[in-house]
Amino acid sequence: SVILAYMLALPLGVLMALKKDKLIDKLGTFYIVFIMAVPSLGYIFLFKAIGGKLGLPTTFDMENPTWVMYVLPIASLALPSIANQMKWLRRYMIDQMNSDYVKFARSGGLSEGEIFSKHILKNAIIPVVHGIPSSILFALTGAIITERVYVVPGVGNMLTKAINAYDNGVIVGVVFLFFFLTI
Repeated sequence: SVILAYMLALPLGVLMALKKDKLIDKLGTFYIVFIMAVPSLGYIFLFKAIGGKLGLPTTFDMENPTWVMYVLPIASLALPSIANQMKWLRRYMIDQMNSDYVKFARSGGLSEGEIFSKHILKNAIIPVVHGIPSSILFALTGAIITERVYVVPGVGNMLTKAINAYDNGVIVGVVFLFFFLTI
C-alpha cells in the first residue's frame, strides 16, 4: 500500500502544484480535505460498503484466495497516505517555485524543464522521501483496524484477538514489534 501511495501521490501532487489545470488542483484538494475530515473508520466502512455493492469481496476467504480480496484493504490503507503525500508535495513544490533561486535560474536562461527537474522537484521531494519510514509504520499500525474490518489474517488482527482473549504474551510481543519499528 505504501508503494501504491507514492506511485499515485507524487504525480498527482506535482500536477496540483503546477496549477496548469485548475480542475486537478480543486479535485485533489477536495480529496485531501475529505480524507482528512472523515475518521479513518468511517471511510474504511464506506469503502467496504461501496466495494460490496461493486461485487468486490469484503472479507478474506483463505479457502479460495484470489487477488481481488486485497483490493479493498489495500485501498483503505493507501488512500489516506496518498492524500497526505499529495498535500505535502504540493506545499513543498509551491514553496520551491516561489523561492529566489528559481527566479535567478529563470533570469539565467534555464528552460522551465531544467528548472523543474534540477531545482524545484529535486528540493521539494527531500521532505517527502524522509516520510517514507513513517508511511510504512502507518501502513502497519493502521492495518490493525483494517485487518479487523476485512478479516485479514495479520499482525493487527492477531493483536485485537489477543486483547479480547487477555493474551498478554502476544500483546507485549506485537506492541514491542511496533515499538521497535517506530524506533
